Amino acid sequence: MDPSSRAKRGHQTLPSLPGFRLWAAAMVGVSLVYAFQSFYPDLIGPLSNILSVACALSAFMCSFSCLRRYGFSRRLDFGAIWLLLAAGTGMWVVAEATWAVYYFVAVVTLPYPSLADIFYAGGYLPIIVGLLGYLDTFHAGLSRRRLAYALAGVGAALSLALIFVLPVELAQSLAPLTLLTDMMYPVLDLVLLSLAIVSLAIFVGGRLASWWVLFGAGATLYVIGDEFFLYQVANGTYYNGNVDDLIFLLGYLTFAVAFYAHRKEF
Repeated sequence: MDPSSRAKRGHQTLPSLPGFRLWAAAMVGVSLVYAFQSFYPDLIGPLSNILSVACALSAFMCSFSCLRRYGFSRRLDFGAIWLLLAAGTGMWVVAEATWAVYYFVAVVTLPYPSLADIFYAGGYLPIIVGLLGYLDTFHAGLSRRRLAYALAGVGAALSLALIFVLPVELAQSLAPLTLLTDMMYPVLDLVLLSLAIVSLAIFVGGRLASWWVLFGAGATLYVIGDEFFLYQVANGTYYNGNVDDLIFLLGYLTFAVAFYAHRKEF
């Protein structure tokens, strides 16, 4: 391959990727489903549960495609990293499917805390370890200036959690299991978001910047959805099919296109 064509391929912009239009259409499509729910209020709950499984599955399938590409080589230990990322997104698929079983079969509209939380929380762990492996591989690119920017972003995220999320949670009288679950998610969210911010600080402006921007956006959406869910549950305003569910769907879809972009650009 000609070096110039190789360079162009390496720096391909996202709109030129074949899957980008599909991702954009999916983002608009699911948003419209929620925007017009007043026309089918009895259907938005079931639709939301089905779409949650489908969107989580799209993220898993795209991460699995990266695993298939790197999983059989020792190149930068990408096989182990993508096995972890695929395992994490796979657990989120199981979590969404478990929530759907509660909703459709057990007729429990708000299964929290429940068995689904084991898979929701469990999905964070392999993803976090995978991101740590990625950082270990490329940590030399983290200059002091980039680290300062990353720490500022992490500090801002921590401040928001301390100001808006934890006071609401701690103000309630909760059962020990519920309190433990409520405290667990902000910690996992902060770790995930921090790793995404630090990783983005390393790769911004480089060849792999596009996929990290998208991954960071997916992580941000997922964390916002998580914290908003906890806030709504605390205030008794959550229902299946509200805007919080949409935030999760957009997060899953953005994870999917991030993994797709990585596979195409690396």
